[in-house]
Amino acid sequence: MSVRVPVVDPTYQNVYSGKHYAMATFLYDLAIFFFNIAFTIFFRKIHVRGTSNLPPQGRPAIVVCAPHANQFVDPTLVMTQVKKLPGQHSRRPCFVMAAASFKKPLVGMLGRWTAGISVDRAADHLRVCEENMVLYCPDYDKDPLRYKVRPRDGARAIRDVRAVFTENGLLGLPGNLGSAQIAALEAPDAIRVQRPFGHSSAVRTLLERGTDFLYAPKLDNGTLFQDVFNHLHTKGLVGIFPEGGSHDRPSLLPIKAGVAIMALRAVAADPEMEISIVPCGLYYFHRHMFRSRAVLEFGAPIIVDGAMGQKYLQDPKTTVSELLDQVVNALYSVTVNTDDYDILMLVQATRRLYQAAWGNKRVPLAAVVEMNRKLSIGYTKHKEHPRIKHLMLAIRDYDAQLYSLGLKDHQVDELRNPNEKAVYIIFLFLTRLFHVLVFALLSLPGALLFSPIFITCHFYSQKKAREGLKRSLVKIKGDDLLATWKLVVAFCMTPALYAVYAALLTYLTFSHFHPLIFANKIGTFMCYYVLLLATTYASFVIGEIGMDVFKSLPPLFISLIYPSQKLQELREIRKNLSAEVYAMGPAFFPDLDRSDKSERDSAVNSAPAQLMEPALGPESPLLQRCATTTQLAFRNTVSASGIIEAQANDVPGKGRVVTEDSCWSSSSYYGHEAASSFKTPAQDDRK
Repeated sequence: MSVRVPVVDPTYQNVYSGKHYAMATFLYDLAIFFFNIAFTIFFRKIHVRGTSNLPPQGRPAIVVCAPHANQFVDPTLVMTQVKKLPGQHSRRPCFVMAAASFKKPLVGMLGRWTAGISVDRAADHLRVCEENMVLYCPDYDKDPLRYKVRPRDGARAIRDVRAVFTENGLLGLPGNLGSAQIAALEAPDAIRVQRPFGHSSAVRTLLERGTDFLYAPKLDNGTLFQDVFNHLHTKGLVGIFPEGGSHDRPSLLPIKAGVAIMALRAVAADPEMEISIVPCGLYYFHRHMFRSRAVLEFGAPIIVDGAMGQKYLQDPKTTVSELLDQVVNALYSVTVNTDDYDILMLVQATRRLYQAAWGNKRVPLAAVVEMNRKLSIGYTKHKEHPRIKHLMLAIRDYDAQLYSLGLKDHQVDELRNPNEKAVYIIFLFLTRLFHVLVFALLSLPGALLFSPIFITCHFYSQKKAREGLKRSLVKIKGDDLLATWKLVVAFCMTPALYAVYAALLTYLTFSHFHPLIFANKIGTFMCYYVLLLATTYASFVIGEIGMDVFKSLPPLFISLIYPSQKLQELREIRKNLSAEVYAMGPAFFPDLDRSDKSERDSAVNSAPAQLMEPALGPESPLLQRCATTTQLAFRNTVSASGIIEAQANDVPGKGRVVTEDSCWSSSSYYGHEAASSFKTPAQDDRK
C-alpha cells in the first residue's frame, strides 16, 4: 500500500510559532483579546491543570482535545488558555476547522484570524446523485451491509453503480437519518457499505421499502496533511478535535484516525522531527449557562518519532491503529465518560457525598473533575456488584427526596438543627431576603440594559440548537450549540446596542443641557459608552453575589415549614451515605482520595483517615426511608447477607469505625464466595 508523504516547503514561514511577528500574528492576538473578554464575562472560573505536559516553544506538537461539547467555544477556550501560559509555554495553537465553518460570516473571519486549518468533510458535500435511483436492503436481518439499487421509473434505465460511485464515497439517507461509507461496489446494482446506516426502526423501514439517497465522493485531504506538516515542520502547535463534530453526549464519540495519520506522515517526511501528541480534556459545569465554570486538563504527551514514521511507511494500517489506540487511551485518561446522563448524575451525586466526608471546605475544580472521572471508571467496572447496586439505589432515593424538597446536597448541612430556635431561622431568612432585594436593585440597571441581548441570545441559540439537532445523528438535545451562539449573538449585538444607548444619551444631553458643559460630542459619546459597559459589568458581579445569597434561602425556608424530625432524618441519611461512600472508596474506586498535590488545598489534605461506621442496619433512618418494593428488597438483602456488617475496630472516644484495611475483610463485606472471585486493584497490579 503506497503512502503519500508531505513535502518540505522551504518557503513556508510560520508566523504563529513564536519566532516571527507579522500582521497575521497581530490579528491572532487581537482575536484572543476579544475571546478573553467574552470568556471573562461568560465563565465564572476557568481552571487549567497539567500545563507542564505542553511542550514549550520550538517543539512541534498536536493538542488532541475532547469531548467536543461546546462547538466553537471549545477551540477558542483552549487557544486563550494556552496563549495565557507563562514564558515559553505560551503558544498560539492553530486548530483544524471544517471548511463549511469558514463560510459563516463572523466565525469564518475569526477562523482566518486564528489561522484555522481547513478540512473538507464529505458530509458537507452530500447531494442527490441519481434522481431515478432508489436504494434498498434486500435482507436487513441477515446482511444489513449489502444494498441494491433499482429504478424509480421502470421506463428509464439506471446506470451501473460502478460508473456513478467510488469506493470510500459517502451515502446518506434523507432527513439526516444516517450515513455510511462505501466499502465495495460488488455488482452493477449492488453496493456494500462499511457499517450500517443505523439501527432505529425508522431507518430499517426506510431501507426495506426503498428510499432516495444522497452521495458525496471520496475527498482528497492531501492539502490538509500538507498544511499540518508545514505547521509542525516549522515548530508550530496544531489543535484538533478528533471526534469530528460537536455533540452533547456524556461519553466520547469514536475517535477518528486523522490525528494519527497527521503525526505519522509528518515524521515519515522528516525523520529527525519528534512530535508530541498532548491529550486535552475539557469539562464544563453547566456548559451552556451564563457564569458557569470550566476545567481544562492536559495529559502526558505521546511522542511520535522517526522510527514510527519508517514503520508507518512499511505497514501504515497497523501503525495508525497502534498510535490511535494510544491516543484514545490518553483521551479517556483526561475526560469523564459515562453510558448516559442518568449515570453521570449518579456519579456526581456520589462524588458530593464523598466530598462531605471532608467537611464544608472548598475542593478545587480540578480535584472535583478527577473524582468524577475515577468514580465513573469505578462504577463502570463494578456496577454489577451487589454493594454498588445497593448503594446506588439508596443514593437515588436520597436524591429524589432532595428534588422533592427543592434542595441541593450541599444545602442539607444548612438545614435547622434541633437545638436552633425558629426565631433565629426567621431572622436569618428575613435578613438574607433583604440582602437579595438590595442586590437585585443594584444589579437592575445593568440587567435592563443587557436584557435585549439576553432575550435574543436565548431564543436564537435555541433555534440554532433545534436546527443542529435535525442535521445531526449524534446530538441528544443540541446543548453543545447553545453557548456558542449565545456568545456569537452577544459579540455582535453588544457593541451596536451600547452604541445606540450612548448616542441616545449624547443626544438627550446636548438637547437639555448648556453646550458649554458638554462641548465635545464624540468625547461625551465615548464617556457614556464606557460608563454603560462598566455599569453592566458591575451589575453582573453584584447580581452574581445576590444569586449566591438567594441560593441559601431554600434550606432556611424548608427549615421553617418542614418538621424538624424529618429534617434531622434527612441529615442522618446524608451522614450515613457519606460514610458508606467513603468506606467503599478504597475498595471500588482506587486512588479516589489522591490527586496532584499541587491541585489540592487543605480540605483535601485533611480528609479523615477513618470514619464512623455507617448505620445501615434494618432500623436505620436510611433504610426506613425506602418505600418502594425494590428499596424494601434492598433492606431485606442487607439484613440477610450481612454485607453491611463491616469488620470494625473500637477506637477510644470514637466508637466503632471502619478503616481502609477492614474494607477488605472477606467475611465482612462480601462473604467468602464473593471475596474469592473479587480481587483488589492492588492484587491486579501484582499480577
